[in-house]
Amino acid sequence: MLDAVLFPPSSQSIAKRALICAALADGQTVLEGSFYAQDQQVMVNALRQLGLNLRQNSSHGRIEITGQNGVFPVDEEYIDVEGSILTANFLTAALAFSRGLYRISGDKRVRHFPMGDLLYGLNQLGADVRSEDAYDALPLLIDGVLGRSGESPSAKRYGIVSEMSGTGRRYAALSGTVSSQYLSGILLASPLAAQNGTVELYVANQLSCCPYISMTLNVMEEFGIDIETHTDGEHPLFAHGTTYFIPQGTKYKPHIYVVEPDAGLANYAFAAVAINGGQVAVKGLTKHSIQKELEFVYILQRMGCSVAFEDNSVIVSKQENALLRGVSVDMFDMIDSIQTFAVCAMFAASPSRVSNIAHIRKREPERLPKLFAELRKFGVNLTEFEDGFLIVPRKHLQPAVIEPDGDPRLALALGLIGLRLDGVKIDSADCICRLYPSFFRDVGLDY
Repeated sequence: MLDAVLFPPSSQSIAKRALICAALADGQTVLEGSFYAQDQQVMVNALRQLGLNLRQNSSHGRIEITGQNGVFPVDEEYIDVEGSILTANFLTAALAFSRGLYRISGDKRVRHFPMGDLLYGLNQLGADVRSEDAYDALPLLIDGVLGRSGESPSAKRYGIVSEMSGTGRRYAALSGTVSSQYLSGILLASPLAAQNGTVELYVANQLSCCPYISMTLNVMEEFGIDIETHTDGEHPLFAHGTTYFIPQGTKYKPHIYVVEPDAGLANYAFAAVAINGGQVAVKGLTKHSIQKELEFVYILQRMGCSVAFEDNSVIVSKQENALLRGVSVDMFDMIDSIQTFAVCAMFAASPSRVSNIAHIRKREPERLPKLFAELRKFGVNLTEFEDGFLIVPRKHLQPAVIEPDGDPRLALALGLIGLRLDGVKIDSADCICRLYPSFFRDVGLDY
């Protein structure tokens, strides 16, 4: 049984949004939190490469960054985002409306992510961003348009009529079916795009991961940007969509901002309790968190765990021999906890089903097939559906070697199986250092 008080790394989703806001502000911002995961360091290193004055004190949980109002001192640079597609999306948008010539690439896994919606949206607003290959994926070439005029060469390539300067309204229409990261990236960079005119962003259909857009707007508001949002507009093409209005001349303000722990990472610890019993308290999380992933604790509650919220912590507990119930869940808005739930479902007393996750197949075509293949190594009785999967528990499972292929979330989730099965191994378990280096040690596992 587990009995622990944990302090997971700060939310990367929140921290990276805050870092972009700070980088585009004019003056010094202080971020407070636990910033020791490698993936967060990717964004920090990239901003340093771009010449920003950034001081980091990991032992005291503090990052100080001095923004220069959207102008990056280094105006020609190659940036390797390694395995962080979030860093790629956010930096691409920010650099597109700055000035300079940049190339962004990453490792093999992130070069498979489709980024066409991001490029199309940016170029509609007058940016000059294109992919080096024919598939609208990394590597990307960015020619910052700050201070330039005329029509962007990339806009011509994509068949878009747009100007890089001039007053008046500037607008883009986006699809929200693949990833919310594209809209979040453009929203974060929109104050730069709105220097010469109001920016309007239309999202024509349902967003995948809407809570992440709410997170983006929340962080931007903390840095002084209040975006007006309208739904069901009058435009015939966007009558059932959402419109975001960014006023001309709006600017980020430096800020002292506390970044809460990553709820998705906390869920691995909560799942350890569900699987093997005990109690875990995660400090720094509250029921007022802006992270949708925290709602995973209510799924665990339905499965038989106890959940409590104290002043500055979330506590999940379960008796060691208590049965874990199978449940049916819609995980459209909790995609980072799907793998975690699947492992809990393996050890439940009845079947569990996940639904409404078909959008992941567009954004990350390999994520679900890889998860299913790894689970079947253990003998899991799994049935796939277009929008999800069903797991029927088996009494007898066999140990296996987990091959995460560099995906730390898969390693963290499937590594929990070792709490119940002897002989489980992980190939390249150190990939978890990107997200939560101490996790296995924190829950008593030795990989």
